[in-house]
Amino acid sequence: MIAEWGKLRAVGMHKPGLEVMFGLLDPSSFLYERRFNWSKAKREHDNLRRTLKEEGVKIHRLRQTIANRIRRDSKFREKVIGKVGVNSDDPEFLVELLILRPILGYEKREKGVHLEVKLTDPLSNLYFMRDQQITTEKGIIMGRMATHQREKEIEVMKLFWEALNMEYREIGRGKLEGGDFFPMGDFSLIGVGVRSNLEGVSELFNVLNGEIGVVYWNREEFIHLDTFFNVGSSSSVVSVRSFMEESRVVIYYDGKVIRETTLYDYVIKEKGFSLIEVSVGEAKNYVTNFLTIDDGKVLSPKNSANRKLEKEYDVIEVEVSNLTGGAGGIHCMTAVIERN
Repeated sequence: MIAEWGKLRAVGMHKPGLEVMFGLLDPSSFLYERRFNWSKAKREHDNLRRTLKEEGVKIHRLRQTIANRIRRDSKFREKVIGKVGVNSDDPEFLVELLILRPILGYEKREKGVHLEVKLTDPLSNLYFMRDQQITTEKGIIMGRMATHQREKEIEVMKLFWEALNMEYREIGRGKLEGGDFFPMGDFSLIGVGVRSNLEGVSELFNVLNGEIGVVYWNREEFIHLDTFFNVGSSSSVVSVRSFMEESRVVIYYDGKVIRETTLYDYVIKEKGFSLIEVSVGEAKNYVTNFLTIDDGKVLSPKNSANRKLEKEYDVIEVEVSNLTGGAGGIHCMTAVIERN
């Protein structure tokens, strides 16, 4: 069974490109938390990938993965050309068109034809590669994004998985985003909050094995479950205790409701995990948005609150203070491909 603390073998990642520059022109409209330094963010991403490689994690980069498949597979190339509407033998150019999504408009004027290039929702949030899908023991399950700024990311990620020769299934209704999912071995936690809803989550009831705890919380500033809760080992979790105590959990088995409880009672009292408590402010600074790379070993955004985590975990700190300006941490930036 897949568990969040299993040894991390491979992840998908996407280095911020030109699409992020456009997002920085109006951060809030692109779902960003704040404006940040684009050049520094790219360097931070380079360092994050380098650190993961040093820990033995294989990195599959989105741009290069899709471009390499275009080079060697003519049918795949034609599929991409059909999506971008431009015929080209340049794989990198085609991938950039997928991400930037430009539209050309022509208008006859007195001095000739005027060309206007519009970018309709460039995929400025694509470097948060966690959210478009979940990775389960049954394979990749593509979700459905809750916001119009991110809904087109799904099509690009389908190409990514296809380029890796990895099969996936899709949910057909509702909303489901990867930051709301935690595989916990013999049970799963799935958040229903700002981005995922019960209609989307319910499509997993007959797919995933074991119990499923559906978590409901009332804090709209925390858009995904992984923004205030995370799992660093097979015996402990990190979260804001008051949030866990007030978050309702409805437990399903074979698609049927068994009982209701709280996230604290379910995970701590029933399942026997210990809790490393962090404050609301620390959670807002992404201390819970670390990436577990092995049982008790985590890759965490540089943060003074990591001193709390170090009492329980082997913590590797990485500077990502610009990358987090997009409203997500290291957990959000990595799509799990393989754990064991």
